[in-house]
Formats: sequence, C-alpha cells, structure tokens
Amino acid sequence: MRVYLDASAASKLLIEEAESAPLKRELDEWTETGAATVSCILLETELRRVAVRNGIDQSKVNDVLAGVDLLDLDRGLFRTAGLLPGRHLRSLDALHVAAAVRLAADVFLSYDDRQAAAAEAAGLRVLAPS
Repeated sequence: MRVYLDASAASKLLIEEAESAPLKRELDEWTETGAATVSCILLETELRRVAVRNGIDQSKVNDVLAGVDLLDLDRGLFRTAGLLPGRHLRSLDALHVAAAVRLAADVFLSYDDRQAAAAEAAGLRVLAPS
C-alpha cells in the first residue's frame, strides 16, 4: 500500500494543529501494516519553507522527510500536471496529484479542498484525518 503525503498534510507534522494527532495516528497505523509513505521531491522545498516561515528547526523537517519516499520530478510529470482539469487547481498542487497518480497511490492525504477535488477526479482515494 502507498500513502501519498501532500504538503497540506505534511505541514501538520511540523506545526501542531487540530488534525495533527489524528494524522499521526493514521500514518503510524499504515506504517505498522507495511504501507509506504510517498510524495514527490517538491515536498522537501515546501516543508523547508514552512519551517523558515514559522521558525521551526530544519532538523524537524529532516525527521518528517526521513519517513517519506520521494519521487524525482521529470518533464513528463510537469506536462501531466499542467494538463489536469480544474480551472482553480494551483500548479504545485497539480504536481502532487500527478505524482500520486504516477506512484499509483492507494490513499492521497490532503487538507486542501481544491487539490482533494482534483485528486478524486484523477481517481485517487482522498483522506483528511481529523
């Protein structure tokens, strides 16, 4: 099983929010059953920027990323992301959706409504543990 972690979800592992504890529990349960947590390399930049904006030590980002298998982005993935439907889908969100499809993710974790709608339209099962 592959669980795709987008930036809106991963940031909750850095900043304590109402959804942080339920998300951590779900990830722990999936990890115990042998599921792989995956994302694309874009996640590193996004989490490092979250840390800079919020004064969080970069070692905490390293800890989060240590548990995630990251897909490198290639030109084809950028093209696929650019062609996804959804007038209001932002570019970085589209890259995450395209990466999740390429990785054949079983679950797409996102707390972003527009991105979640695009992921569902792409055939992904979307969850936002709360």
